[in-house]
Amino acid sequence: MSKVTVSDFIIALLDLVEAESRAIQESTELFLKRQRESFKETLFASGWMVGWIVAAVASLLAAVGFLVWGLYRLFELYVSETAAPFMAGGILLLSAALFAYFAMKQRGGDGE
Repeated sequence: MSKVTVSDFIIALLDLVEAESRAIQESTELFLKRQRESFKETLFASGWMVGWIVAAVASLLAAVGFLVWGLYRLFELYVSETAAPFMAGGILLLSAALFAYFAMKQRGGDGE
């Protein structure tokens, strides 16, 4: 039977600490690599989603512009040329007020 000295115990302990620290470092690198790849994929998908939302908003604004222009042209047939833009603007203001009312009503419903 050989004697285990304190120095042998300390050396074995330090070897164990070194091996565990290497294992932790490797697992951390692997974890960070996966997170980096996941972040890149999420960023790519989010970029496309933001792009599609911007395109949808631009299309919606163009559609509203054409709708207002059409209303203006329709009102121009039945009322004076001076009153037609005010009537189209009034309809836009009424619809904006209606949307604001619904938004405030929805906001008030969330707090309860």
